[in-house]
Amino acid sequence: MKSRAAALVMLLATGLGLAGTARCGATETTNTPATVKVSGYGLLGNLQLKRILAILREGTNQPIYYDANFVEDGALLLRSRLQDDGFLEPVIIARLKLEDGTEASYAWEKAAEEPLPRTLRARHVHFHVEEGVRYYLEELTFRGLHAIPEREARGYFVESGGLLRLKRNRIHTPERLQRGMANLAEELRRRGYREASVTAADVRHNPLSGAVAVVVDVREGPRFVVSSVIEEVRWEGGESSRETHTHWIDQPYSRFWEQDFEHGIKTNFFRQGYPDVTVEYQRLRSKTNDLVVRVDLLAVVRPGPRIRVGDVVFSGYERTRPSVLESRVPIREGDWLDRIRAERGRYRLSRLGVFESVTLSYETVDPHTRNVIYELDEGKREEVSLLFGYGSYELLRGGIQLDQYNLFGRAHHSRLRLLQSFKASSAEYTYTLPDFLGEDIDLFFSGSGLRREEVSFTRLEYGGGIGARKFFRRSATDVSIRYNYQVLEAVDADPDVEVDGVRRPAVGAFIGDIRHDRRDNPLYPRRGYKVFANIELASEYVGGDVDYQRLDMITSYHRIITRSHAIHLGLSHGFIAAAGDSHENIPFNRRFFPGGENSIRGYPEGEASPRNAEGDFVGAEAYVLGNVEFEQAITPNWSLVLFGDGLGYARDLERYPAEKVLFSVGAGIRWKTFIGPVRLEYGHNVNPRPGDPSGTVHFSLGFPF
Repeated sequence: MKSRAAALVMLLATGLGLAGTARCGATETTNTPATVKVSGYGLLGNLQLKRILAILREGTNQPIYYDANFVEDGALLLRSRLQDDGFLEPVIIARLKLEDGTEASYAWEKAAEEPLPRTLRARHVHFHVEEGVRYYLEELTFRGLHAIPEREARGYFVESGGLLRLKRNRIHTPERLQRGMANLAEELRRRGYREASVTAADVRHNPLSGAVAVVVDVREGPRFVVSSVIEEVRWEGGESSRETHTHWIDQPYSRFWEQDFEHGIKTNFFRQGYPDVTVEYQRLRSKTNDLVVRVDLLAVVRPGPRIRVGDVVFSGYERTRPSVLESRVPIREGDWLDRIRAERGRYRLSRLGVFESVTLSYETVDPHTRNVIYELDEGKREEVSLLFGYGSYELLRGGIQLDQYNLFGRAHHSRLRLLQSFKASSAEYTYTLPDFLGEDIDLFFSGSGLRREEVSFTRLEYGGGIGARKFFRRSATDVSIRYNYQVLEAVDADPDVEVDGVRRPAVGAFIGDIRHDRRDNPLYPRRGYKVFANIELASEYVGGDVDYQRLDMITSYHRIITRSHAIHLGLSHGFIAAAGDSHENIPFNRRFFPGGENSIRGYPEGEASPRNAEGDFVGAEAYVLGNVEFEQAITPNWSLVLFGDGLGYARDLERYPAEKVLFSVGAGIRWKTFIGPVRLEYGHNVNPRPGDPSGTVHFSLGFPF
C-alpha cells in the first residue's frame, strides 16, 4: 500500500509538472508584444523617458520579449538623462515580469552594476525612477575676470535672465561646469587673450539641498593685438619667385582672426585656379606695453600648382534630368579649377529643393587636372504637412499642405495649401520653376480662393496670376513681381457701404513684394529688424474694372537691453489711391480694417476702422500704426509684456495721413513653444470712440509684428 501511495504521489507530481510546463509553453508561444512602463518622473517626464527608450528597439515593431541588454541599456540611458537634469545620484529600479510568469527586480544606484543573467527574457519591464536630490548652481564667483562683465560670463554656466531664479534653470553637473569654463576661455581667446585659462578652484555640494557653490579662477594674461601682416607669396620655382604685400590690421590676435584672414587669402587664389593654396603664420616681432602685446606677423602663402577641371561628374540621381544639373554648375571641362565656383554649384543644386544632401569632392586625374564630383541624394517626391494656428478672431485654424518635388525631373515644385477656421476657408496653389529666368530667379504660377467673415461683411476673393521671384543672398532680401487677376467681392455688406468702394470688381494688377529680414529669429526676434512692403498697381488696361494704387508697409525693430529685457518697436503704414472717383475704383475689400491681436490690441479684429453714419465698419483709405513693447523674462520660457499701440486712420485719402487717432495700452504673458509664442494679452483703450469697447482680451499664437 505504501508503495502504491508513493507511486500515486509521484504520478501526481509529474502531472503537475507537465501542466506547469504546458502553461510555460503557452506563454512562450504568445504573439502579443512585450510592454514597457516608466514611472516616478512626473506625467510629462515619464513620457519623455519612454520616448528615449524607443531608440533601443530595432525597427518599428514591438518585440515579443525584452532581453538583458535592453534592460541594462535602458537603465543606463535613464540614469544619464536624469543626471543631465541635475539628479546626480538617481536610482533606477527595473521590475520585470519574466517569460515564465515569475517576477524579478533589479536596482542601479551607480553606473556599473552586476550584469543581468544573459538568459533573461521579460514580457513586461517597469522602470521606476527615484530622482534623489537635484543639484543646482546657488553661488558662482569669479576671480581674476576683468575683460568680460561678470553678468555676461555667468551666461556661459547657467540660463541667466528672468525674474524667477528656478532650480531647473541653474542645473549643475560636472559636464555643464566644464563646458561653461571651456566656452568662457574660448571667448577670452577670441578677444585676444591667447594665454587665457579658466579653472574651477573650489566646488562645494550640499547633499541635502542640492545647492552648489563654485569659485572660478580666471587667468586672462596679456591681450594680443595684430599690428601688421606681411603677406609673402612663394610661387613654385625657388626663392626668387616671391611677392610681398603689407596689411595693417590692429585687431585682436586670435585663432578666429587667423582663420578669417587665411580664408580671405585663399579665396583670392581659389578664383585663379589654385585649389591647394596654404597659409602659414610666423611671428616676426612683438612689443609689450601695459599688458598689451602687439604682434607683427608673416603670412607665408604657397599657391601650389595651378589646376584645370577635368570631367564634371554627377552621381546618385535617378529622376532628375542631367540638363537640370549641368545648368546649375558654373564650371566646365578645361576651366581653371575655382573652388568658390564649384561650391557655388553645390549651393545652387541644394537650392533646387529636391536633394536631401549634395556633397562636393575632387578626383585627381594628373598633377594638373582634377575631376569635380557632385554626390546627390534625391529626397522625397511628396510631402504632406498638417497646419495649426489660433487667433482671437478666427479661433482655431487648421489645414493641410501638400508639396510635390522634382516634377517631370526638372526640379519643378508645386504646393497646395488648404486652411479652415471658424471664420474663414482658403485654398492656395503655387507652381514654381526654379532658376527659370536666370540664377536665383524663379518663375511661378499661382491660384487662390478665400471666403472670410469680416466684422461688417463677408470677403469672397478668387483668382490667379504669374510672376517672378529673386532672392538676394547678400542683403537677405526677397523680391517678387507678379501679374494677378482677381474677383474681389464684398458679400452681405450693407448697401450704404457702396459709397466707400466697389463691392464686386474684377481686378487686374501688377503686384510687387519686398521682404528684407535681418531678425535673429523670425519666431522669437530679440535683435535685428525687418521691412516688408507690398505695392499694387491696378488698371483697366491690364484686364480689370478699376484703377487704383495701393501700398502696405510693415517694419519692426528689436533690441536686447539686458539678458532679461528686450524692447520691440513696430511701424506700419498703408494707403490706397484711385485714378478717378474712389467709390468707383477702390474695391471695398482693399480698404484697411485695423484692429486685433496683431494691430491695435484694445480692439477686436477690424473694429478700429472708421464707421459710417449707421455704425457699420467701412474701412480706411490710409492708416498709420505704431507698436511699442517692453518684454521682461520671468523664466527662459515665460515672459511679461507691457505694450502701447497707436493708430491713426483716414476714411478718405483727402484727410491723409489721419483724421482720428486711437491709443491702447496693456499687458500680457507669453509662453515660448517650438511653434511660436502663445500670447494672452489685454489691451485697454485710452480714448475709445462712442460704441467702442473699453478693452479687449486676446489669446493667440505667434509674434504680433
